[in-house]
Amino acid sequence: MNFLSLEFAAFVVLCFLIYWQLPQKLRVGFLILASLIYYGAYSPAFLLHFIAVLAINFIFAHFLAVHHHRLLLALAVAANIAHLAFFKYFNSFWALFFAEGTGTFRVVMPLAISFYTFQAIAFLVDCYRGQVVLGFSRYLLFMLFFPHLISGPILRSHDFYAAIGNEEIHPEKLHRGLFLIVLGITKKVAVADAIGYCINPVYRNPTAYGMFDVLLAIAGYTAQLYCDFSGFIDIARGVAKLFGYDLPVNFHSPYFAASFSEFWNRWHITLSRFIRDYIYIPLGGNRVPPARQYFNLFTAMVLSGLWHGETLNFLIWGALHGLYLMFEKVINLPREAPQGGKWLLRNLWVVVGWAFSLVFFRAPDFTTAMALFRNLTVFKPAELPFMAVIALVFLTWLIQLAEEHREKILRLVLAQANYLLPLVLLFVYFLLIRIQIPGEAFIYVQF
Repeated sequence: MNFLSLEFAAFVVLCFLIYWQLPQKLRVGFLILASLIYYGAYSPAFLLHFIAVLAINFIFAHFLAVHHHRLLLALAVAANIAHLAFFKYFNSFWALFFAEGTGTFRVVMPLAISFYTFQAIAFLVDCYRGQVVLGFSRYLLFMLFFPHLISGPILRSHDFYAAIGNEEIHPEKLHRGLFLIVLGITKKVAVADAIGYCINPVYRNPTAYGMFDVLLAIAGYTAQLYCDFSGFIDIARGVAKLFGYDLPVNFHSPYFAASFSEFWNRWHITLSRFIRDYIYIPLGGNRVPPARQYFNLFTAMVLSGLWHGETLNFLIWGALHGLYLMFEKVINLPREAPQGGKWLLRNLWVVVGWAFSLVFFRAPDFTTAMALFRNLTVFKPAELPFMAVIALVFLTWLIQLAEEHREKILRLVLAQANYLLPLVLLFVYFLLIRIQIPGEAFIYVQF
């Protein structure tokens, strides 16, 4: 059930109406059942596989909570990583060594495996550290909660457990949830899909386009990716609020960052914190000599790239960000926020570095990425709708500027919610029904 489908809207409304009529002691079980139905709607086979993964990890968690045994933790984490690696990388391995048989034998990757694997690992580590009070129903809801299940945000037990049994709904929370949903749909349909419609031809056939179109496609994809992914997270957070749960913020105006270390504290925040807490710090973090710090940064970002996909492109994308962070360490870039011209220069470094790294993220393969870079030197008449893409990119920056002041804006909007909400819902209907732009799946669903 795609977040933008009428089926999903009907599912959420039905669940909402039933959920708040139930006594509190039945609500957790109902959400678990609803989440199983939601995931099973994609694939019953994957649902059975997911249930088996959950059961095995709960057994690991039980023994880790009781015994706090480091070797058992290593075994549990290794099992999860091996499980993820098999589904993510087996096809590439098979193609590398048995190229002739790739058409007849392929492993299908279960939906959301990257997200739920990282969440399971974090949960196991927290159990080992004695930071979790185990309970099977709470564990299932934590892992299965359908608003965040497919593409995040990646939850930590302390983010979620405190709300279980303390759910509440009141007009302000309901309005905040609905406005988050509206914001997410607007970002996705009005910005991300519109930009994708304009720039996708360049990524499909870069040799047919010249420098101006390639630059426009590169700039456009930065806006598309932000509005697509943050739009999904807004919808997920909004739906969660309808059921009394607050999911963590995953984006904080990342394109206003003045360094890559700041950028990764603003972009996909829950993944960045996972990498920091469970990869970078265990490797030694900043507590080791400079050369080892550089190695730790580079390793963490390469692993982040490989988490996104098994291709050379994702490896390069992760390595580039490792190099960016290393460079800032080497030159001892000040952490305090600069002002004026210094901020502009540093922000330009982040935005341009990010945009060109995304060529590897977006291009289907290394050959296409290199073709895009080569055609930056080719002069041809521009074919893309230049003004439309630039306007949408500019709109993305305005959205982030508004999100810097989200609470102030929300207070003004919520004061008039009873009057504005019907108009806003009508606007969303217009977006979904009347705008004739081919819809695209949310980008991060593939991970």
